[in-house]
Amino acid sequence: MTAGSLLLTLAGVLVAGGVVAFVATVRGVSLLPAGTASARVPRRRQVTPLLVGALAAGVLVLLITGWPVAALAAVGGVVFIPKVLGGGKASKQLIVTSDALADWTRRLADLISSGAAGSTREALRRSLTSAPAAIAPAVSNLVTRMGPQGVESALRQFAREVGDPAADKIAMVLILRERNGGPGLAEVLTALAADLDERSRMVREVEAERAKPRANMRTIVVTTLILVVGMTLFARTFLSGYSTVLGQVALLLDVVVFGTALRWMRRLSDPPTRPRVLVDPDLVMVDR
Repeated sequence: MTAGSLLLTLAGVLVAGGVVAFVATVRGVSLLPAGTASARVPRRRQVTPLLVGALAAGVLVLLITGWPVAALAAVGGVVFIPKVLGGGKASKQLIVTSDALADWTRRLADLISSGAAGSTREALRRSLTSAPAAIAPAVSNLVTRMGPQGVESALRQFAREVGDPAADKIAMVLILRERNGGPGLAEVLTALAADLDERSRMVREVEAERAKPRANMRTIVVTTLILVVGMTLFARTFLSGYSTVLGQVALLLDVVVFGTALRWMRRLSDPPTRPRVLVDPDLVMVDR
């Protein structure tokens, strides 16, 4: 078997596999063995414009170049490059949540210090009407759960639902007050709100610095794509080495290295995941 026939065979296999995967995705059929966990969970698949565009780009690149690795790279690029070049969403969500928790905590402190709410339970109920939009659903669920489940259980679920260490601290303060009573709750909540304001300010400053490597990544990707497209259309002789089997292996290594580098740069610009400080005792017992 010559190198050309082997390359055509590989291209046919890849195209056939892509068609099978596409049809399975459309029909919602799992390609995994029946015994695997993923195959047992029914999933409803939808054909998105991004998926259609990725497959069209792969077919187009395969027709132009005849390189199966380039076709796979085109499919992967259309799907994953927008995600890699994105970013900032997690940091923006962290800032919005932090601001919302600060406003809500300050509202609780005002209700308690002014005497408008005589207890933690009453303050939580009254705060629902002015809860910020970012945490309004979680606060609503908290107030709904307090009746049948109790304040402590509802607060633990509230902290888990928000998924922010600051929500854990607020819940811990309210749980301790509910258990032990005593004065000083309004002052503690006010101090927590001030800490959250400071954290939001720091996150904004850090996010401004993280935006710089993301801009550099966009410049690198756009420049590389323009160069690759230009060379493919106008310098095919220079790229003729990639038409061999060895050339396809080398192209695959290039794509893997480039994609890994982009992913690594994206991870450097993502905010770190902060561990939670309020541990649910029920979950601890299950883990043990």
